[in-house]
This record gives sequence, C-alpha cells and structure tokens, in this order.
Amino acid sequence: MVLATSHILLGSRALKQDELSDTLTFLSSGLPPAMQAELHQQLTIPRGSYVPLSTPKPLLKQLREMTMYIANNQKLVFMYHSSAPGQDYPIKHRAQPVAITFQTHYFYVVMLSEQHGGYWLYRLDRVVKILEAKKGDKLDYAERFSLQDYHHQTYLEDNGTLTRIQFIYRNYKGTALDALPDAHVLKEYADGSLLIEAYVKVGGAMFWLMSQGPGLKVVSPPSLVKRIRDELTAARDQYLE
Repeated sequence: MVLATSHILLGSRALKQDELSDTLTFLSSGLPPAMQAELHQQLTIPRGSYVPLSTPKPLLKQLREMTMYIANNQKLVFMYHSSAPGQDYPIKHRAQPVAITFQTHYFYVVMLSEQHGGYWLYRLDRVVKILEAKKGDKLDYAERFSLQDYHHQTYLEDNGTLTRIQFIYRNYKGTALDALPDAHVLKEYADGSLLIEAYVKVGGAMFWLMSQGPGLKVVSPPSLVKRIRDELTAARDQYLE
C-alpha cells in the first residue's frame, strides 16, 4: 500500500521537493526497518526522476488549513490569482469551501462562491492569501456540491453546460469509459467501432474529444459537431500559410 501510494504521489508532480521527501518519509515510517530499506531501493529511480510542476508552491500547510475551514463551516475572504486571460493580478473573492479534490497535478477547493453565484472550483495553489475567516452556513447535505457527479461529468476542466453527447469511437473502448466515467456503449458496429453516449460538461470534455483525432467522431448534438468542426478547421488553417 505504501509503495502504491508513493508511486501515485510521485506521478502527481504536485508537491515541492522538500514536501515530497517529508511525505514519503512519513508514509514509510510505520514499516519495519527491513521493509523501509526495501521500499527506499524500489523508489530510488522514480524518486530521482521526479519532475515537480513549473512553479511549485508549498501546499501541505495550506491543505490542512483549508480542510479545517471546511470542517468548521467557515466563510473566507481571500485573494485569488485566476488563470483567466488578462487577469495578471490577484482578485478578492468571498466564498465558503465545502470539499477538496485532486485532479491532474492540482488540488482544487470546491467553494460556494459569491462571485460566481454558485459552486466553483478554485485551484488551491492559486489562493494567494486568506484575508478573513468567519462563521459560515451549515449547508444542507442534499444541496451541497456532489464530487461524485463532478467526477462523472467533468474531464480536466469544470467548464460548459451539462450535455448528453454521442460519438463514434474507433480506439480502445476502455480509454473512453475511463476518461468519461458516465459513458456507456449504445451500439457496436461490424467494423469494431462503437456508438458511445455520455453526459458531460462540454467545455472540459472538448479537450478529450479532440485529443482522439480520427479515432472519434461526434454525432450529436449538432451544436457540438459544429463547435469541433470549427475548432479543427481553425487549427488546420494555421498551417496553411
């Protein structure tokens, strides 16, 4: 279990070198000395090959503090540095954190945001400074953000409207079902291709749909077919000059 967790941590690239070392040491500390030595040997190459993110920031203390804000139902006023185009400086936000999740290198904090008028995902490493923490609301569980729905409907980015889509898929079936957990096969054709249906946040799903190249063809809804056609045409046109 420690070996598996260590490899997952190394593959995440999420922590700074010192935090990574401290965490790996903590994970192995409960093992007998002989197993610790064996684990150290098994992780020598993966540990030496670790490549942190381009601008890693200390996260462990921040992760702990945010977890306590959630446990105590507190609202926050904080400075947040968005990745939106043209926003080169931190902006003040007001929101109540309700859950933490990890996906593709980053920790995200789900917050009930005043700025966005509902639940929004904030990247933990982009929370620059907490200005104020005060008593928040004890949110009804049935009305809280569902991490399960999020993981089923979102690929990489929580963006776009929930849409039922269908596409013909010619690559390995498991790749599609893993990337879009809500997906299911409607039909299998004689040539081995599949008609797959999924219920997704379109903005994020676009990243995966377009990454499949000629192995995937969206067939519905028509608005998504047009959107992908336009994106691919614009990409192709850059190479015609």
